[in-house]
Order: sequence, then structure tokens, then C-alpha cells
Amino acid sequence: MAITTITITSTTMSSPCSSDSMMEDNIQRAEKIIHKWKIDSDSHSTFVSIFHKNNTTEATLFLYSVSTLQRAMHFLSSNDKKSSNLSIAQRSMQIAMKRLEKEFHQLLLDYIHHRQHLISISNLRLIAETMIHCGYAKECISIYKITRKSTIDEALSHLGIQQYKHSHIKKMITAPDLQNHVKIWLNAFQIAIKTVFREEKFLCDHVFSSYPAIRNLCFTNSTKEGALNLFTFPDLIVAICKRLKSDMLFVKMDLHNSISDQWPEIDSLFSHESISSVKLQAESCLHKLGDSVRTFLTELDEQMRGKMKKSIANNLVPEYEELYVKHLVMLSEDERCVKMLMRLSPEKTAKY
Repeated sequence: MAITTITITSTTMSSPCSSDSMMEDNIQRAEKIIHKWKIDSDSHSTFVSIFHKNNTTEATLFLYSVSTLQRAMHFLSSNDKKSSNLSIAQRSMQIAMKRLEKEFHQLLLDYIHHRQHLISISNLRLIAETMIHCGYAKECISIYKITRKSTIDEALSHLGIQQYKHSHIKKMITAPDLQNHVKIWLNAFQIAIKTVFREEKFLCDHVFSSYPAIRNLCFTNSTKEGALNLFTFPDLIVAICKRLKSDMLFVKMDLHNSISDQWPEIDSLFSHESISSVKLQAESCLHKLGDSVRTFLTELDEQMRGKMKKSIANNLVPEYEELYVKHLVMLSEDERCVKMLMRLSPEKTAKY
């Protein structure tokens, strides 16, 4: 359901409380509105969001009341800590934050299911800024992590990404459907980088636009575990398959090429210090995959030279034709690999 973005001007938000009587009146008015939307933990009635109503007046009044309450609490804490109004304001603030926590969670769920970007994101930002301003940053961050991390993990699972372990990969490598597993990962990897993680970065950047530290922390909390696990697959492939056969060479080349193609996006998403371990793992995978392929090609070149000296080169052409044709372009960035592949070309080996 479409709703209008709620805005509250800075002048209204920061109007001072000029007297004790006005302070008490402000607290009472704020308390009345906040208690109207109190969440009853014993009630089983359907949750109705303030932010989903056609008329946004209630949400505007609620946020304004929270702001008024915050100013009153700040004034009383500085001038009259023994005031009974302070304890009343504190209780009302707890009720208000419980409501905003629920609203924040519900809007995040709506964003997941309906992708109401400009509707949902503006209100998520308003709630987040209100909670953080009132000293409830920890609660806001916790709700975001719980909701979004489960969403990221579920999305990766649907793409076919598993919790990769050494024993699992070891069995996979000897299985006849290895190529199918690799294709699943290659497809999932591209979608994860281009869609899942990129969209999460977009959400964090907009919801926490006023708080860079919290923005980076929330993105890290929701994506780090899933991203590290994503790169565990190629990392374990390299670790287990130290001695290559030609079919594993193709697997490693495909993995290397896919990560290399997505490197600008990986660098952009995971450069911040709080999540740089993902970028470092991706970089490590690239180096290991590249080194493994180059080592294999060097050894292959040496074997070819030895066998060619025995005048049996013509029998080797079919075996290495796919290697040459399929991966010449892929390895064109590495001069050493190009030279080796040129020497291994079917045309040239036939002439030996």
C-alpha cells in the first residue's frame, strides 16, 4: 500500500521547552500519543503498522512525540534529576522504542517481500535516525542484523550456496557431477555479487545515511559470514586439488575467471576495514587459482617437450586441443601462459 514519506522539519524537532509547566504539558501530550500505540505483549491481535496507514498523520505525531519526549528527558536530566516527570518520560520512551523496534522489523520484512524501495526506505531511515538519536542505536543495529542476515543467508541458500567444509569438497571433487556443482557456484556467485550484496549495500547506505559507522557495521553484520562462506568454495578447491588433472584445470580456470570478472564490484563492496577480510579472501583465491594453473601449465609444457623428443607428438593433439582453444583468451593477461599455450597449440604440436 503506497504511503507518503513522513518528514519533520528541524525547526519543529528542536523547539525548546521554556518552562516547567510547558515541560509537563509536553510530556503528557507525548505520553498520550505514545501509549495509544503501546504494544501489548499479551495480545494476540494482528499487528497494524503506523507507517502503513493511508493517512500518515499518526506516524508523524508519534515521531514528533518521541522527539518531544527526548528533549524533555534531556532537560530534566540536566536540571531536575529527581523530578517525577523524568521517570514518567523514561517509561514512555521505553514504550515508544518497543513500538519503533517492531515497526523497524516489520518494514524490513515488507522490503524483503514487496521491494517497496522508496516507500519503505524513507520510513526505515526515519525510524533508525529516531532510535539512534534517542540512544537506542544498539537495539536498532541488533534488529537490522537479525532480520537482514537471515534474509541474506536465505537468498544464498536458494541460489545453491552451502556451508562448505573440507570433507564436503573432498567428496564433491571425486563425484561424477563435479561440473554441475561448479556451474551452480559460478551462477550463484554472480547473482550474489551483482544482486544480493549490492542491494544490501544500497539498503544500508540509505537507511543509515547519517551514520557512516553504523552503516558499515550493519552491512558487515548482515553479509560478512555469507560472503566469506561464498569464497570458501574456490579456496577449498585449490587446497584439496594441489595435483591437477586436465578437468580440474578447467574448473580452476573458470573459478579464477569468474572472480576476476567481478573484481571491481568485490573491491567496491568489501573495501571497508570492518569487512575487508572478504576482499582479502577473494584476493587470496585469485592468487592461489592463478598460481595453481600456471604451475600445471609449466609442468605440462615440460612433459610435452619430453614426449615430443620421442616423436609421439601427433598422438597428443586431441588431448590438448580443448585446453588450447577454450582457454587461450582466458589466460591472455598472463604472458607466460600465452607462450605456453602457443607452444601447446594443436597446429604446432603436429609439426614436431
